[in-house]
Amino acid sequence: MQKKPYSDRRFLFVYLNTGNGHIAQARVLKEAIAEYAPEVHVELQSGFTQKQHIGHRILETTYGIACNYLHGAWPIIYGLGEYPFFQKMVRFHMKVQTISHFKKLLREHNITDVVSFHFALSPSMKDAIRSVNKKINLTVIVTDPFTGPEAWFYNRKLDYIVSSEDFRRFGIQAGVREKDIRVMPFLLNKKYRAPVSKDEMLSLRQQYGFPQDKRLVLLAGGGEGLPGTLKIINQCIIHKADFSIAVVCGRNKALQKSLKLLAKANSRLDLHVFGFVDFMDSLIKMSDLVVSKAGASTVMEIVSLRKPVIINTYIHGQELGNMRFVVQNGAGFFIRHSADIFRKINQIFSSEKSYQACLSRAQGLSIDTDVSKIVKYLLEK
Repeated sequence: MQKKPYSDRRFLFVYLNTGNGHIAQARVLKEAIAEYAPEVHVELQSGFTQKQHIGHRILETTYGIACNYLHGAWPIIYGLGEYPFFQKMVRFHMKVQTISHFKKLLREHNITDVVSFHFALSPSMKDAIRSVNKKINLTVIVTDPFTGPEAWFYNRKLDYIVSSEDFRRFGIQAGVREKDIRVMPFLLNKKYRAPVSKDEMLSLRQQYGFPQDKRLVLLAGGGEGLPGTLKIINQCIIHKADFSIAVVCGRNKALQKSLKLLAKANSRLDLHVFGFVDFMDSLIKMSDLVVSKAGASTVMEIVSLRKPVIINTYIHGQELGNMRFVVQNGAGFFIRHSADIFRKINQIFSSEKSYQACLSRAQGLSIDTDVSKIVKYLLEK
């Protein structure tokens, strides 16, 4: 059957900078639409304008500080978010900050379809659509795959896309009608959708200057680096690790500087230190094992590439399901302490048989990465 033209469709994707996952998934979907129906226009916009410093500071900056630096504060914020009164307060604040911005975007770009990638934006967008044109389609893509705040489902009668049966059941329990919530693939960049062969791994190691005759462990934890990295590296120094180590520090300049000093002082340790990189997919592909936080996109990227993973921390509530998904499916481990992490790495690498057993469990877990299913669903609305 011939595909019908979609030149009359104009999409608006809205997100907030509370973690990289929201905009990352929006970009993946935009790219997938461009591949499937290049005639479709997609506008990608933050929920806040550049002039809205109050909204940025209260929501985006506070979130970043609580998650990355004040870990004890996040469970309090997360717990408050489960109360309807707090949700109403957030909705009121967001409406003041965003609704006029949304109305302007809908009119200026002649939008026919809106996709919200953040629960704090969906209620305001619904009000804006009601004011501008009730025929505009509104879809909410839940970017947390397994667990997340009930605030995602503040409006019970929106059209929701989730990426697991667990979250679908959670949404229904929160009051969403079964017909309004469906499970579809997690929005994963195509660079992470296909595992690599052994030859491809070795080729990548040669390309980036890693030894081909050693096991390689990757430590990565998002924009701020992996918490506990220095302690893990110190364990590697103390116990004279015989495997290669790659560390991605992101914007954490202090961590990057400290690691480079350690690398110089301990020349026998095969340590490779990076800041921000645009080849994270290659680093995962060439690694034998990854140590990471439990961020949704990171976990799904590692799992999709069939790499064993050790998770050493997760954000209270929001990332709990990501950690459980890895552990319960045998794709990896949850270990908090650096000494225990080093012992587990050594145990896994102790023999070829031991590593292959670990690798086999990781390779036994497959996830649906066909994002075209979401594209087709949205275009047929």
